[in-house]
Amino acid sequence: MPSSYIKFAVDFDGNGRRDLLRSAPDVLASTANFLASHGWQRGKDWEPGSANFAVIKEWNKSEVYARTIGYFATQLSRAP
Repeated sequence: MPSSYIKFAVDFDGNGRRDLLRSAPDVLASTANFLASHGWQRGKDWEPGSANFAVIKEWNKSEVYARTIGYFATQLSRAP
């Protein structure tokens, strides 16, 4: 949505543009900005029923989507 882009997109790579198509740093920082703006609690659990799970569902209301994103994030956090 254009309004979400305007509100949450971040130029994290410092090139003067918020590029969510070609800049991984901008994408990750913009996603973090969205989650933080919706109440993400750093270091807290994402399991169903938690505050962070509700934040993931602000991005996409699907229970399956939220579980998949949470599981993927857990796997990334364990990567060497």
